[in-house]
Amino acid sequence: MKIRRYIANNNQEAILKVKMDLGNDALILNTRKVRQKGIFGLFSKPKVEVLAAIDEYGIRKEPENSGIEEKPPNSAKDTQNKINFDEKEGKITNLENKITNMEDMLQKIYRQIHVKEKLPDPGQKDEKQDQAPRAVQIFYNNLIRNEVESDIARRIIDNVVAKVGDNAGLNDTASVLYSIVAGIVGKPEIIGPLKEGKPTVVIFVGPTGVGKTTTLAKIAANYLLNQKKSVGLITADTYRIAAVEQLKTYAEILGIPVSVVYSVSDMSDAVNQFSDRDIILIDTAGRSHRNKAQFEEMKAMVTASGADEVYLVLSSTTSIRSCREIISNYDFLKDYKLIFTKTDEAPVLGIILNIRFITGMRLSYITTGQNVPDDIEVVNVDKISKSLIGSIV
Repeated sequence: MKIRRYIANNNQEAILKVKMDLGNDALILNTRKVRQKGIFGLFSKPKVEVLAAIDEYGIRKEPENSGIEEKPPNSAKDTQNKINFDEKEGKITNLENKITNMEDMLQKIYRQIHVKEKLPDPGQKDEKQDQAPRAVQIFYNNLIRNEVESDIARRIIDNVVAKVGDNAGLNDTASVLYSIVAGIVGKPEIIGPLKEGKPTVVIFVGPTGVGKTTTLAKIAANYLLNQKKSVGLITADTYRIAAVEQLKTYAEILGIPVSVVYSVSDMSDAVNQFSDRDIILIDTAGRSHRNKAQFEEMKAMVTASGADEVYLVLSSTTSIRSCREIISNYDFLKDYKLIFTKTDEAPVLGIILNIRFITGMRLSYITTGQNVPDDIEVVNVDKISKSLIGSIV
């Protein structure tokens, strides 16, 4: 038997954590209020501690269909075809990613070998040295090591040199550099104020495997538990049977209704079905950006949803080359916000600055793990900027 302890702000949040981790078959062994240790704990609100357990060898029950409306696929043959198609597409995508990552690795090695050629040697006494003092050179190298694109890093450094002059000290140089990088990252924008009297419709798009469904569930949990808003979920990701079941499980645990959309013509009906909700979150299929036919269907889904806000979800582990191609294929979206997932798996965060610079679109959320609803946060400009700049040591 597996036994675990959970700490939360209230009973509802604690039970949600138990269900997300252990499932609906978990048993609550004990519940009590606890205070944080130390002097600050005396003045803080007590937390709720829950002790839960589950039989590791038990069989999980299938979730009931309560509160979930779904239209069945046309036939068992259609379902099998979708599964086979998804498996083939997944293998192709994985192979493409491996090839792209190998190419990117070779490019990084090349940049590291020739990085000294990009800026003059600090030991050389020539006219170029004044344009690139040692501190600036080191900060430039830091940006490159954090996988900021070389042309973007060069523009940033040129801007720094133009502002600090030739004789600026280390602190002044770092301060100006921080200001420029933070300005590029920009103030994050999350989902805007919800409408009065009608739901705010938000749709999430992006390539396969970036974690759209889990991200949507985290945002849904935040609105339900922290902001006390009514939420409706819609999924159009019927190409992956597991994706539908995953969202159903989240919806069941949170007590949120979910509608499954199998065609573009069903989308407007599904949105109208949740007209009494404060917010509607729509999950879409992770279309390969190389498949033009799939993209046409996805475009139609976005249009039919009448979404108030669109979020493009990208993985922090995706190469800049793949990201450029993805962005190019999503250029039919005239306005959207950016979410970056899997930042806990990315060794550096240069991709966030690169895509923000290239698209000009606002950053919104980042995810830091798989746990629902905890591992999501609004982009922290200070934290990302300092990480990209690095240290002088």
